[in-house]
Amino acid sequence: MLRKFNSGILVILAVAVLLLSVSCDSPPVGIVTGSSQISSAARDIAGDKLEITNIIPGGMCPGHYDVKPADVEALANGELFIIHNWQQDKANITNLIEAANHPDLPVRIIDIMDAPMLPSYQIEMVDSISLIFSEMYPEDSDYYQESAANRKEVISVKEAEIKERIENANFGGVKVLCDKMQAGFIGWLGFDVITTYGRPEDLSIGEMEQLVTEGKQAGVVLVIDNWQSGGTENSEGIARDTGAIQVVISNFPGAFENTETWDKAVDKNIDLLMEALAKA
Repeated sequence: MLRKFNSGILVILAVAVLLLSVSCDSPPVGIVTGSSQISSAARDIAGDKLEITNIIPGGMCPGHYDVKPADVEALANGELFIIHNWQQDKANITNLIEAANHPDLPVRIIDIMDAPMLPSYQIEMVDSISLIFSEMYPEDSDYYQESAANRKEVISVKEAEIKERIENANFGGVKVLCDKMQAGFIGWLGFDVITTYGRPEDLSIGEMEQLVTEGKQAGVVLVIDNWQSGGTENSEGIARDTGAIQVVISNFPGAFENTETWDKAVDKNIDLLMEALAKA
């Protein structure tokens, strides 16, 4: 009788351990993001509480990215989709949401109008994401708010470091032409942006000639292109014809090797600009 009783206790304990194991090993919540800017910040805030899946790689133009079946599957199984305000009406995003056939999926917008590589943008984005997470998962709100506060402190320290670097690099007043997608960041670094240009497919021959004329007259030193805008042949030609140095930088983490976070991506951009300026 005692042996049967003990056997029953062992069975109950075994089932309890199994259930606890299943609970502990269950996959984290799935959050889908529309850019590596969002996913990088989201991972900093979520820690190991949430699983973050980004659909658009950092090296791709978010507006021209071709959606893959794996992206549709990720969104179909996701619990939350976070995108930038300028992505709302992009065909690839609206088609993705439709193809995922997930009518109950919450879609949240990062509504910030600024240059994404700026520290101020990063701080606003951290605040936005932490608020989204806190509203979606209130039981962990304190954790997300604390993570956000810590991350903003790191960004502020990084900003001070960047300002010291650019002061030593003597960016101030250096005349440049640049892709309009990089104008805010380049101006913040201290460069004198003479004029900007758009995507390669939008530039006419006449506009190219005008850029060369303005660049020569101003004595531009650098032509700064945006990696995500597509081909760099136009900026290469403008640089050649103006006697300037071409440099290509990124608006998103992950475009270049070992730049998977904003911190590393902004450092890489500054490294590339310093190298180009040294050549000039």
